[in-house]
Formats: sequence, structure tokens, C-alpha cells
Amino acid sequence: MTFRAPRVARGRATPVAFEIPYPEGTVSRLKPLALALSLIPLCLAAQESPFHGGQWAMQFGGNANLFSLGVLHFTSARSAWILDLSNSTTVINATNTDKFGGTTSSADQQFINLDARVGKRHYQTGHPNVVSFQTLALEAGWRDQMVDIAAGNIRQTTWNTGLNGELGAGYMLTSSVSVGGTASLSAGYLSFKRNDPADRQTGHGYYSDIRVMVALGLYF
Repeated sequence: MTFRAPRVARGRATPVAFEIPYPEGTVSRLKPLALALSLIPLCLAAQESPFHGGQWAMQFGGNANLFSLGVLHFTSARSAWILDLSNSTTVINATNTDKFGGTTSSADQQFINLDARVGKRHYQTGHPNVVSFQTLALEAGWRDQMVDIAAGNIRQTTWNTGLNGELGAGYMLTSSVSVGGTASLSAGYLSFKRNDPADRQTGHGYYSDIRVMVALGLYF
């Protein structure tokens, strides 16, 4: 780039040409750096998934009072359908003795919970050995609670249906085994009926539930 500045000679101004250097070398050195920085997000997003379409898997989960078994079918390297069944059962065989009359009666107790859900799971891989995932599913459940008392039997049965959202992550011990954990939130509608020696009740309402579980995955 050239500019002309005036120069005084013999009583008149005479233009003098001089050049301002353009920092072309600096720009050419910055271009590869800018290109490398722009490719970093693409490299992270392109982390290879350990799964593939058509693959099957099983997930075993549980906590202190719940066990679940899930079957997954991958539709792609980053998504899968899941069918999951969970159960918790408590059965107590007991007797009740009247301290005054000395009579003995049954005091058995039974608590059974069954849940099923079906939905779609999406996976992300930010590290070669770590996968995270989110699941959105429809769920349904049945709960039966029974307690024997001296006057008879108290029993309540509940049906529920709703939505389940889940966040989880797993560490790939091998290409076929992962260990990790999940946290889920459920909410929906329920109906119930209750019978006891004195009366009978029916009703409906809404529920919400939070579950945290450890999980073991097997991939085939």
C-alpha cells in the first residue's frame, strides 16, 4: 500500500512516495491456528460411539429395595429403545398375641410393587470409556399392600401410569460391560381401592417419584 506525502523543494510541494507494510505474514500464521480452534468442537462431537445399530443389551439396576431388568435394542450408534421391568417385594409372616386375653391372630404383611416402562434412550460419548445418556419413557405400575389385623384384613391396591425421565452414565470396563448409575423422575396419574373390616374406599390422584440406582450393562 502506497501513500504520497508532500515534500517542500524550491518553494513548492513535491509528493514523496512511501510504503506502509501490510502484516500479511502475521495473518498467514494465524490462519492455521484459527482453523485448528474451529475444528475442536467437531473433534469432540465426533468421538466414536462404542455401540452400533442393531446391537442388543441388558441393563441390571437396583438400590436398597428395588431391582430392575431392562432390554435395549440400538437403532443407531447413539440411540436405543428400552423396555424395563422393576420390582420390589416385602413379605412378612408374623403373629399378633393379645397381652390381656392371650389370643393369637395373624399379623402377616405384604408389599409388592411392579413397574414397567418403554421409551427411547440417547447416548453421548465425551470420553473414550465414558458414555452418558438420557431416557424418556412411558410407564405403568401396580402396587399391592396388605396387612392382617385382629379384626380382619386391610388391603390397598394402586394402579398408576405416567411419564419417566432418566439421566445416567456408565464406564465401559470392556466393549461388552459397563458399570454406572441412573437417576430418574416419574410423574403421572393413579387410582386406588382400599378394603378393611369397617369400610371400602376408592379414589384417584397424582404421584411423583425419584429413584437413584446403580446399573450394570451387558452388550452383545
